[in-house]
Amino acid sequence: MKKDRAHQVASRINKRVKIRVKIPADSLSEVTASEVIENLFNLFEHLGINIPSPASPLGDAVGIKNALHPLYSYASAIGEMLTSWHQDPEYLDDLGNPIPIRLLGRRPSFHSLAQRSVPKLNESYLRSELERLGAVSIDKSNLIHVHMRSFPAYEDKRLAIQHTLTSLDDFIRTLRHNLDSRPSNSDQLFHRIARCNDFDIGEIPALKIRAKRHGQSFLESFDNWLIRKASTKPKKSSRGQKKANVSIGVYLSVES
Repeated sequence: MKKDRAHQVASRINKRVKIRVKIPADSLSEVTASEVIENLFNLFEHLGINIPSPASPLGDAVGIKNALHPLYSYASAIGEMLTSWHQDPEYLDDLGNPIPIRLLGRRPSFHSLAQRSVPKLNESYLRSELERLGAVSIDKSNLIHVHMRSFPAYEDKRLAIQHTLTSLDDFIRTLRHNLDSRPSNSDQLFHRIARCNDFDIGEIPALKIRAKRHGQSFLESFDNWLIRKASTKPKKSSRGQKKANVSIGVYLSVES
């Protein structure tokens, strides 16, 4: 049933935009529109998202919005808070590692970090949720330790759903933007992939470690740069001041 529905949707899309794609017989490894749509259906089913019908495309979107984790709208600010804990000299030891901090009081404290990054979010709730997600822990001396530099989106199903949808939407927007601009145009957004079709499957564990290590370092360098550039602007946006949401991602795909 899923494959039939995927083919029906793909057929409707092709007819709507008048696309006819002929795949050569020797190109069986090429991904088709039907396969992409089927994979999306399977992903949404795994996430527990009902695919909206054409008659009411917004029905499921309302349900998703109501089911969002309360922290998700603050994800970026919480990420900046965790990053500051890993960057601010007042929160680091002599080796540059984040130190355990007091819950309350002046810097360095969790209170000062939370007030600086997410002042509108209840501090006790933020701390308890980060502790539940494994991002922080509290020891017997009532000092709080940080264990993650970024927001742990996959530790909670509601967070994972919105993170997945946002990532898909970002990637689609990048592809659409680049399709609508010239390859030589400096306005194109960067999109390159390192691909290998005959990779030794025994090397995949090493590949995962390498991608995680180098990918984390790459993202942290851009995270630092983005925060510095954002901090040079006034906190309160003046009328007419243009701002943009930007994101840089790294992912590893393995199909065996």
